[in-house]
Parts: sequence; C-alpha cells; structure tokens
Amino acid sequence: MNTTPEIDSDSFDIEDCEDIIGLAKHLVDGTRAGILTTINLDGKPEARWMSTLSFDGFPVFHSLTGPDSRKVTEIKHHPDVNWMFSNHDLSLVLNLIGKARIITDTVMLKRVWQHVEDKSHAYFLNQYSKGPGFVVIETVVEAIECTSAKNGFRFALNPSDLAHGHYPL
Repeated sequence: MNTTPEIDSDSFDIEDCEDIIGLAKHLVDGTRAGILTTINLDGKPEARWMSTLSFDGFPVFHSLTGPDSRKVTEIKHHPDVNWMFSNHDLSLVLNLIGKARIITDTVMLKRVWQHVEDKSHAYFLNQYSKGPGFVVIETVVEAIECTSAKNGFRFALNPSDLAHGHYPL
C-alpha cells in the first residue's frame, strides 16, 4: 500500500518553479475562470465569476458580458476593478488591479469575440434575440499582486514586468 500522497501537477511550490511569471501567464491564459470585483452604486464591492476572457494583448485584456448586466452599470460609474485568478489547489493567487471600460463598437466586439478561447459559459447570449447580445469589458492592468499562502510569500509586479520576464525574488 502506497501512503505517499499524489502531487497535484497544478499545485504551486516555489522551490519547484523556476518561472513564476510563466505560471502567472498560465493562470490568465483565457481558459480559466476568474473573479471580477467591481464597485456597486452604493460604493460596496460586488464579485462574480467570469469565464469568457481574452488575454491576447496583456496587460490589456477583454471579457464578454451581457449589455444589461449590473457590472456594466457599475464599471461605467466606477471603473476601478480587481480580477482574481488561482491555480487548481489555490496555492497561488494572482490579482490583476486596474481600470475597466465598456466597449460597444461593433468592430471591436467582433475582434474580441474571435479571440475569446472559451465561450461555453456565455449564458447571457441566450437572453437576447437581436443585436450581438454582448458588450466587452476592457481592463487595463495597473498592478499585479501574486500571493502564495502555502509558500509564505506575496509580491507585487508592474504589468511591464510580466511582458519582459522580470520579477522581484
């Protein structure tokens, strides 16, 4: 009988990872859901899962949503947002903090639609019979925070650090 626990290949251990930035890019590759937090009209945080994402132009990235969703109104009034992503066992959490805006331009909607990897959770599309049935949330990342409670560390990155492969360790 083998009593050695099986290691989850999606677990994060700082000793085993030579490229934290590569792992961070893996977490925001457009195939994993993230949690978007906005500020509601009463100034309180609102969080929800989002999964129709495109990260082709990071640190600017896009998400699809219904045009009548509360988050659209919230972003129009308070553009500050926080996106949170994690690996499977939550040993690494990545927060992307920035400003969002709502895009309704048809050319941009088509472009983003083509770059979204996984549209299987775009449930809002079933609610509309005319028009594209969606808008784009464009987020410009201003700060990146990476945390691993398992490994006892937290650090912040500038978005340009991700693009250039630099990180503070």
